[in-house]
Amino acid sequence: MIAGVRPSDMDVDITRDMVTIQGIREEDHEIDTKDYYHRELYWGSFSRNILLPEEVDVELAEASEKNGLLTIKLPKIDKNRKTKLQVKSR
Repeated sequence: MIAGVRPSDMDVDITRDMVTIQGIREEDHEIDTKDYYHRELYWGSFSRNILLPEEVDVELAEASEKNGLLTIKLPKIDKNRKTKLQVKSR
């Protein structure tokens, strides 16, 4: 959940084995903290590193946000996939 964070205030970096989500959640208006007993949302910058259990295809990864929910699709690398290479003569 990334409620209160605009997509422009967020960075999602992907390597083959890790996802890093960074951003900043800014408060729209200033309220004196002595008026609160407990607050649920954290305001300010945040960063999360998620180590992936398998390698992913970075080129096919997608990220979207809807109603404060960040969804990241990371297709796994098919290690059994084979490709024929054409040998060129020089």
